[in-house]
Amino acid sequence: MQHVFGPVPSRRLGFSLGVDVIPPKYCSYDCIYCQIGKTTHIEAARRHFYDPHSIIEQVMEKVSSSDTVDVITFSGSGEPTLNSDLGLMIREIKKRTSVPVAVITNGSLLCLSEVRDDLGGADIILPSLDAVSQDVFEHINRPHPSLDINAVIEGLRVLRTQFYRQIWLEIMLIKNLNDGPQELKKMVEIVSGLNMDRIQLNTVTRPPSEPSAARLTENELKEICTMFGPACEIISTFEKAADIHVETTAASIILETLKRRPLTLDDIVSITGMSRFEAKTKLNILEKEGLVTTSVLNDELFYVSS
Repeated sequence: MQHVFGPVPSRRLGFSLGVDVIPPKYCSYDCIYCQIGKTTHIEAARRHFYDPHSIIEQVMEKVSSSDTVDVITFSGSGEPTLNSDLGLMIREIKKRTSVPVAVITNGSLLCLSEVRDDLGGADIILPSLDAVSQDVFEHINRPHPSLDINAVIEGLRVLRTQFYRQIWLEIMLIKNLNDGPQELKKMVEIVSGLNMDRIQLNTVTRPPSEPSAARLTENELKEICTMFGPACEIISTFEKAADIHVETTAASIILETLKRRPLTLDDIVSITGMSRFEAKTKLNILEKEGLVTTSVLNDELFYVSS
């Protein structure tokens, strides 16, 4: 199985080499906004999934053959901290490359000391916190029954006391769900005590798992951003361009990335370095072959893996 995809343009990390260590879709949440789709296996117990040494070799092979990797990012088709070999993979990769390692996590298992230990070797941890009230938590994240929002918040607090490198907290704001004054006031109070290096506000920008997950406007995000203070930012669009011109490589990158996230035409141009005409032509071929379909969100066309 191919566990490494990209590099892909990340709004937060530059060109990110994705490392997918979870089968689709094993997760501790079933978020209504998830761009991958509904969770088919909702779990909160960690276990072994794949041969970690095979994944490590795939990462190193890609790093050595690419000039565009800004960061190696554990993310992908599910919650990466469910993989009990995560710490081993991070440590071995760090021994063999100077490229920074990041982990994107929903933060649900940070209450476990073994998870915090595994993340200790990373350069950047990017957890999320979409709610601070149990009812809102259950509505948006639809967590495993064993998970409690207070334990999630405590896990973030303890992580901050043990991890001295960068922690960037993402908050996904959903219209009429967690953007009300009461939830936001409580969110600001709790997050201000967590001492995160960055607070990053996001909203629904790709086709979500549930159509009811609606986005906030730019002005609404800006207003909320001021509530969190100078450490807060709105995640911006990506503007770098890759330098990948081999047609077969481009097709492979497009398909591997679409398995993990929907992409716009501009995304694909950034990932592959192709012109818009070349990218559109390639997508038309993939669509005719039944490998790609399209979806529209807020008048924007996204390409989705079939």
